[in-house]
Amino acid sequence: MDTLSIIMRENTAVLILTHGSRRNTFVEDMGEVTSYVERKLGIPVYLTHNEFTEPNWRTRLNELLSHGYDHFIFALAFLGRGNHVAHDIMGELNVSDFYRWSETTYNGKRIYAYITKPLADSELVKLAIFYRIKSAFKDVEEGHYIEDPEEIEENTMNMIREKLREIFSVFNDEELEVIARAVYASGNFELAKHVYISYDAIGSGLEALRSGISILTDVKMVKAGIRWEQVENYLDNSSELAKKMGITRTAAAMRLGLNSSKIVVIGNAPTALLEVLRIHEERKVDIPLVVASPPGFTNASEVKEQLIKSGIPCIVVRGSYGGSNIAVAIINELIRRVRI
Repeated sequence: MDTLSIIMRENTAVLILTHGSRRNTFVEDMGEVTSYVERKLGIPVYLTHNEFTEPNWRTRLNELLSHGYDHFIFALAFLGRGNHVAHDIMGELNVSDFYRWSETTYNGKRIYAYITKPLADSELVKLAIFYRIKSAFKDVEEGHYIEDPEEIEENTMNMIREKLREIFSVFNDEELEVIARAVYASGNFELAKHVYISYDAIGSGLEALRSGISILTDVKMVKAGIRWEQVENYLDNSSELAKKMGITRTAAAMRLGLNSSKIVVIGNAPTALLEVLRIHEERKVDIPLVVASPPGFTNASEVKEQLIKSGIPCIVVRGSYGGSNIAVAIINELIRRVRI
């Protein structure tokens, strides 16, 4: 059964489930997480707790059962697989598998439960913890990164910024700067109308970059232009896998490279972007940001829209517009901000 189709059903409820705490600050913090997920999914999401705090997940589950819900997604906001997860939650629900719809009974009623794993195996959680520790050493590591050799003509950038502020009022300064870099790289103000930035893209991308994450690219031209120490491309090693799977070399290169959490930059190949979406679903790989600007009239527009709908933090040049130079300009702007 397809997960997305389940989410869209009226009898499905999403519950974020925490350990619980008597401190109001804990509830406030988890409330922000719940609001974030709710905005991303576009459907109601319920914050519940195992103990100490109301609403208790059992109370909420019974309430939702009385309103006709019978499919429940339990998103476990726990770090590890401790007794609360194994006994208090999965034991009471009589469910043993993660990431799988399971038929079970609760208080005599048949339900279908889908339980996500705790967070400790998430690459993004590891990166976040690593970055928070690494911030203590930032003064010691001054000058660790490669310097951008190009001096951007500031008067040209100021002209672009001023023009964009006249056209757009909905973008904040960070978003406008990203768009300005894309316009500068393309020499085309029209491009600004086609740049999509998910609301979490810049924050997620900056935090990942600050942790020293690797960047995976679709083609070597994109790799060559990125001003970052850890940029990967597997195009030269992809021929055998491409032939075996009947896919393009750029798609096969994604298969070879996207085996852990990485920022992905696609500037040329729509099939590479499509493969990234497939891998994300199959392997549950955490991707903090995808920058996608593959140009073209076949597949390009459609797969970019699919990326936007996926919920992955992304910066996308929509439609047939795009090019490797634009993708490079966008990611280099985020890298520049990290090094300020």
